[in-house]
Amino acid sequence: MADGDQGMPLTFQNFLEKMRHPSASELVKSIKAFISSFGDAQMPANAQRDSDEDGRRIQAFLRDTEAAFRGHPAWRGASEEELEASGEGLEKYLTTKLYPNIFAVINEERTLDDVLGRRIAALRTFIRPEHLDIPECFRVEASLALARNELVKVNNFKAPRDKLVCVLNTCRVINNLLNVSAGNRPAGADDFLPVLIYVVMLANPPRLESNLRYIARFRLESRLVSEAAYFYTNLVSATHFLTTCDHSAFTNLDEDVFEAHMAAEGFAVGPDAAGSFDGER
Repeated sequence: MADGDQGMPLTFQNFLEKMRHPSASELVKSIKAFISSFGDAQMPANAQRDSDEDGRRIQAFLRDTEAAFRGHPAWRGASEEELEASGEGLEKYLTTKLYPNIFAVINEERTLDDVLGRRIAALRTFIRPEHLDIPECFRVEASLALARNELVKVNNFKAPRDKLVCVLNTCRVINNLLNVSAGNRPAGADDFLPVLIYVVMLANPPRLESNLRYIARFRLESRLVSEAAYFYTNLVSATHFLTTCDHSAFTNLDEDVFEAHMAAEGFAVGPDAAGSFDGER
């Protein structure tokens, strides 16, 4: 996958130029009709969107339309790279236009976002690198800040690919930090995930859960592979850790200390609380 600052402008421009070709008029109509089908006027009164179904619809439309590119006059003689560029452009165009209708539109998921954000903010007040067994050599403030800043950018973009690039850039900064700082021993997954967890805690980007679900639903499945899939899965794991962790997930952190800090930030504690947000402080 290309970096967020390299390839995507040309990719999107390629798609837009193809759409201006006179022979593409029917294709343009089908894309606009598909976008219109997501309008609020098409929803029954008081109905809530089914984001999983929306994801299946968009995935199917992307696959079918990209397949149509191969036999279309506007793409006659196009290379595989040009076809791939147009596919990326279609995904960006479609999801950008539909963004208000498909991102963070489920009440339950917005609630999960809010609780997760508050929970990470609470953990950030007292969790330190040593609680995650992060060695001193990996506690490089400049690199951790750079990784944090890349992850925070995820809400600056609407296309799933662009959001995913923020995840990749975050993870690549961490990888570089580990490779440079590991010394004589190679860094591995056991080193990577704790640092990613700490970076997520530092960044605490709004709507984190919704961003992860958005990428999974609307990034074309055939493109969420290899390095992108690996880093995305690690971010899901880091988020799950921060959602569910208790004192036992950390090193040298007593239960009463953990619960006192969480209670001070408004979280119910104890065996029946399950880390829920109290909301009354």
